[in-house]
Amino acid sequence: MICFTKYRIGWAWLLFFISELSAQEKSPVFLELEGGVERFSDAPLRSVFPGGINLTLGPAFSVADQGRLRLRPQTGIKLFFNELDEWTTEHLRVIRLGGQASYDAFFVGQTTFFPYFAIDFNWVANYDAESAAAGDGERVSFSDNYLKGSGISQALGLRMQYREFYVKLGYEFFYPRLKVEKKVMNDDVAAGYITPTSYPFNFNVINLSLGIILEL
Repeated sequence: MICFTKYRIGWAWLLFFISELSAQEKSPVFLELEGGVERFSDAPLRSVFPGGINLTLGPAFSVADQGRLRLRPQTGIKLFFNELDEWTTEHLRVIRLGGQASYDAFFVGQTTFFPYFAIDFNWVANYDAESAAAGDGERVSFSDNYLKGSGISQALGLRMQYREFYVKLGYEFFYPRLKVEKKVMNDDVAAGYITPTSYPFNFNVINLSLGIILEL
């Protein structure tokens, strides 16, 4: 909690700082919306969740060095799925809040290349979704979280922008420790073995995203 409070204060300070710079330099503000795919670098985890999807958005402020530096507070979500059977799908959900800095390093023709760095605070939950027939339709119910936790991730990569569209390729470092639901531990004890109260996970991912930029 203390870690998140400090992070939230830092994020609020970043918002104030970039808004002041943007106002002083009268730079344009952009809305960036991007979505893409994720793939875990850890083989055992990848065998459970072969791939995932992501969605991120946030306002981007052009500041410093004639607007070549861009700072973006951002929020987003990641979802990974594992189909257990015809009616049950395991979900891994990551909700995040943070910021990204990118720099207009060079261009080739009309394509601009932006190296970027991002840092996010993440909330992680692992649960099942079960489908069942309900009259003429289908009803979906969700289980309690088997695993849950939070932590800070860092990402770096390269963005290639053509006019208002861009492609991003990056690598994210994320090592959260997730708590195990008490019911899971009790079931394991009944089965004859003891489960630790929490596990560290290697959630490092390679991601590829497509984005669009809208001037506000």
